[in-house]
Amino acid sequence: MPSLRLAVLFLLVYYGWASGFSGKRPEVAPMPDFNRRIPVQLFVGEQVEIAFSPKGVIECFRMGEFSEIYYMSSHLNLSAKSDGIAIYDDNGEITSGLSEVKCKPRGSSSYVEFNGIIYRGFFRLVYDTLSYNLILYNIVDLEDYLKGVLPAEIGERSIDEYEAAKAQAVASRTYAVWKLISDGEAGKLHPTVADQVYTGKSSELGILNKAVKDTEGEILLFKEGPIAAYYHAVCGGETIPIEKAWPEKDRLPYLAGGKDRDYCLWAKTYSWTEIFDLETLSGNLKKYYIEKGIGSQDDFSKIINIEFHKDKKTSRVLKMDIFTESNIFTVECDQIRWALGRPSKPGAILPSTRFTAEKIINEHGFQGLEIAGVGNGHGVGACQCGFIGRAREDQKYDDMLEEYYKGVKLVRIY
Repeated sequence: MPSLRLAVLFLLVYYGWASGFSGKRPEVAPMPDFNRRIPVQLFVGEQVEIAFSPKGVIECFRMGEFSEIYYMSSHLNLSAKSDGIAIYDDNGEITSGLSEVKCKPRGSSSYVEFNGIIYRGFFRLVYDTLSYNLILYNIVDLEDYLKGVLPAEIGERSIDEYEAAKAQAVASRTYAVWKLISDGEAGKLHPTVADQVYTGKSSELGILNKAVKDTEGEILLFKEGPIAAYYHAVCGGETIPIEKAWPEKDRLPYLAGGKDRDYCLWAKTYSWTEIFDLETLSGNLKKYYIEKGIGSQDDFSKIINIEFHKDKKTSRVLKMDIFTESNIFTVECDQIRWALGRPSKPGAILPSTRFTAEKIINEHGFQGLEIAGVGNGHGVGACQCGFIGRAREDQKYDDMLEEYYKGVKLVRIY
């Protein structure tokens, strides 16, 4: 009998994992007004080239009304002209004066392609009469969108890290739903860190697609609304309240932050150092302020001193005062990362605001900074490397999510 009980237990564990089993099943809470077919804005400009893999259909619209259809199997060039969108192939112009174009794959094994990346769903191109540009959207089912998000956001995961992939799928799905219906962003997503990095079908991985499927339709709610499910790479041992990263945002109970033990200690980017000489500091700060429309080329020609003010509870830097010959400039919270930049990786931002800065001073005065820090990211919401560390200790995805997003409810909306 003991062997029989062991066999039954094995089957329960095995089939539970295979079907996405977790200790607490999400309740069903449909959102009838939510459309699973979502728009991801891939491009804005005067000209764009797309392709079909291998065959496609072009639906053309004039003044918002359907006008004509073409069947294609080649690359297309679409250009914004004074009277609308013009379409060209290798033989020349096909049609012009269009207000909208839909480029759809023809057949279940066909896809659309842009910039060498294959996408599920279809492309919608809209003519903007104000800027005389065309705007390219990938119209894609939310679940298929997530298949193109997880590879960039959580990376390829092993079997013992599978619960982390599921947690990421729920966080990414929740963020997308929140952004589309709650954030006033005209109902669209961006394929970059402005929202979530999205790399289409080309990047899909089997184990991550399974994580999407096993959590299909699951999102996190707080007081019956989808939450702003922010996440970041490495918290450095503690996540922070949203207002400590972005003071302009209101406090949210489910983004209150808290200690996270050492679940992300294994990450290569957990700790880091950067050395700033005066030339680098001057150049980075000048670039930051000029792009903000504040200050001039001469404002940072002589930096006299830089002072940092820390939050005692989180050990994060909340304010940076820059003293120059002409003025005193102040940067707050997460913007400090953008203002300082990262000398070792020009163009990148400082990994986090959880750091200690030592001034480099000689007989000529202030000469630069040596900064040592932990963490990678803004520190709000879930820690992705924490997801992975928790999965390695056999934590379930719903338990992880409840740790990072306080007081939320896991539900299935379809």
